[in-house]
Amino acid sequence: MAEENISDDELTALFGEDGEAEGGAGLPAESEDESSSDPEANGDKVLIKPHDWGEKRRLSTDQMRTLNDLHDQFAKSYSPALGITLKRQVDIRLTEEPKQTTYGAFIAELTNPTSLNRFVIPPLEGSAAVNMDLALALPIIDRMLGGSGDAVEEDEIRAPTEIEERVLQRVLKTLLESLKSAWARVIDFEPAFTSAESIPYYLQLTQMADDVVVVADFEVSIRDEFGPILEGARLSICYPYILLQPITSKLRSSQMFASTALTINQDLRDSLEKVKVPIYGILVRDRLRMQDMLEMEVEDVLTFRTNLGEASEIVIGKNRVFWARPGALGRRHAVRVEAFIEPEQTSPVELTSDSSAESDGVPQSEDEVTEENNSEGHFEVRR
Repeated sequence: MAEENISDDELTALFGEDGEAEGGAGLPAESEDESSSDPEANGDKVLIKPHDWGEKRRLSTDQMRTLNDLHDQFAKSYSPALGITLKRQVDIRLTEEPKQTTYGAFIAELTNPTSLNRFVIPPLEGSAAVNMDLALALPIIDRMLGGSGDAVEEDEIRAPTEIEERVLQRVLKTLLESLKSAWARVIDFEPAFTSAESIPYYLQLTQMADDVVVVADFEVSIRDEFGPILEGARLSICYPYILLQPITSKLRSSQMFASTALTINQDLRDSLEKVKVPIYGILVRDRLRMQDMLEMEVEDVLTFRTNLGEASEIVIGKNRVFWARPGALGRRHAVRVEAFIEPEQTSPVELTSDSSAESDGVPQSEDEVTEENNSEGHFEVRR
């Protein structure tokens, strides 16, 4: 095949006349309009991210964004859970977005020794791993065994014993519970730890060192009432790509977080509904002179300036909430809510005669008191 040269006219058509006239630089000269639209020329900051062409990627940007949101939610959930266990203030944060790397590169970044724990997440086939730096693990173990849980010096870091590993597993179970909760919008699984290694190279999580994994790195800080105890400790979670492959179609932020606000509100509502608050029934309120209190003896009778027809107060927490009618239900004291207490109300309301009590044959005389052994189990007014 004969060699063909590009003519001057073809070069002009490719690069433009200005670029050829300026010494054949091969690039067209920028016009004034183009230079004025340059973000850097206008003072705007341009974010340029370097791209590693050798990086092994299996998940899309949208899927990685979903994993980032998921693990950010995990960090917010596990921080108070670990804090309750240690009785300390704990702050856990994602150091950066989860990254795709090779298992060999992940292992090479770990300290030796470390606390590398394998766990399974059925119904997915395969294993994942949680790595906790010993600078974090040893103070946690010490705290769980009754110690102060202070930070250890670098020369004091050592591999944990078998007993210490079992103690740490109890703490990591809380981690798996928070992780399960964070993954619940994608998949429902039952995680469980299977083994632990202090030497990273002994844990074969993938078949090959070049297999792709997804790693989420966290930074853990612990403090007490006197100040910081530990700062910048590393916690990592590693998922082989082959483990996540069956659910990659579910890792879509548009689908997964469409109802996030509704889900969070429902979870918050469910949690609040389980909270127990103290409740008090205040029958009467009055004041007593100090002299009378000092002279009080057993079998003295106290009279109050409260009419029998006045309602009792129901206090929930520290707030006056209801006006109620005292009575009995079976063999227990009871009150029946009659009305809400308005903010401006300071004196008790007068209760009207109880029609339901009259229909049940309950005496309405102020001198009579109903018996508490009500076998029928309905409410009876107490006078």
